[in-house]
Amino acid sequence: MTEIAGMKIKKSERSKIPLLIASFLGGLYCLLNAAGADLFCATQGCEIYGSYGLFGISFYLYGFVGFLGIFLLTLFSSLPTTRPLLALALGLALLFDTLFLIYQTLLWPCSSCQVVALLIGLSAFAGVKAYNLPGRKLLIAIGIIWSLFFFTVCVAVVKEVAFKPWPIYGTGEAPVKIYFSPTCPACEEVVREVLGVAQTADQIGLYPLAKNSEDEARLARVLEPANEVVDANAVLGLFAPASQQGPALSIPNRLRLLNNKMALARYGVTKVPLILSPNIFETGDSGSPNGLPWSIEKLWGNPADTGCSTIGNDEDCK
Repeated sequence: MTEIAGMKIKKSERSKIPLLIASFLGGLYCLLNAAGADLFCATQGCEIYGSYGLFGISFYLYGFVGFLGIFLLTLFSSLPTTRPLLALALGLALLFDTLFLIYQTLLWPCSSCQVVALLIGLSAFAGVKAYNLPGRKLLIAIGIIWSLFFFTVCVAVVKEVAFKPWPIYGTGEAPVKIYFSPTCPACEEVVREVLGVAQTADQIGLYPLAKNSEDEARLARVLEPANEVVDANAVLGLFAPASQQGPALSIPNRLRLLNNKMALARYGVTKVPLILSPNIFETGDSGSPNGLPWSIEKLWGNPADTGCSTIGNDEDCK
C-alpha cells in the first residue's frame, strides 16, 4: 500500500489511475467537440468528419458514451463482472477506431480525430497494463494493427498542417485555388484571364510552382527584392523571361514552393494549371454558380491536352 496525501491507496487501485485519466479526458474531449468546440481542428478532414454521424447522432457523442462506459467500468473494476465488460469495451473501441483510421488513410486525415484515437490507444494500453483482462492477447493484436494506421495518419496530418500550400497572391481561404508555373503558356492564359476581371481576382488564390531553373529565376525576381509587394502586376511579371544576372531564391521561399509541390502531389496531379473550386463551373458566358465569370472549358479546354508537366521535360508543354 502507498500513502498519498494522508490516504492509503492499494496498489490495484493505484494502477487504474492512468486508465481513469485517459478515459475521463477522452469523454470530456468528445463532449466538448460534440458541442461545437472544434478542438485541435487543423485539417480539412476535421471539417468533413465533424458532420458525420449515425442515426442523426454525432460520432463524438458515441465517443463520449464509449469513454464514459470505460471510465465507469474502471471505477468499479473490483466487481467480478466488470473485467470482461472492460475488455470488450476497450477491444471494440480499438477495433472501430482502427477501421476509421483506415478510412482516413484512404481519404482525408483528421487532426481532431487523432486526439480521440490517441486517448483510445492510451486507454487500451493502460487497461492491458493495469489488469489481466480476458482476451488480452487479442486486445494486444488489435492494438498493434491500430498503431500502424495511427502513425500513418499522424504522418499525413503533419504533412497537411506543417506543409500547407502558400499563395503568392490572394489568401489560403480563397474559394478558387490555381496552381501554376511561370513558364507554362496555359498557366499564363488562365492567370491573365482571372486577374483581368476584378470580381474574379478577389476570389482566387494563386499558388506558384518551380518546375525548372527558369521558374526559379522568375520567382526570385519577384520574391527576393526587399519590401516587394506581390500584387497582380507582379504576378503577371512572372511570365516574362528572367535575366541572366538575377537574385537567387532564398531558403524560406524554396520551402514555400516545395510546400506547393507537395500539395500538388497529394492531389495526385503532375500537370499545371490546376484549378480547384468548390463548384462545377458552367460553360458559356453566363458565369458560374459562385459568380465567377469564366469556366474551366473556356479557360483551358481539355485538361488532358493542355498545360505543362511538373516532372520530366517540357517538350509537350502547351
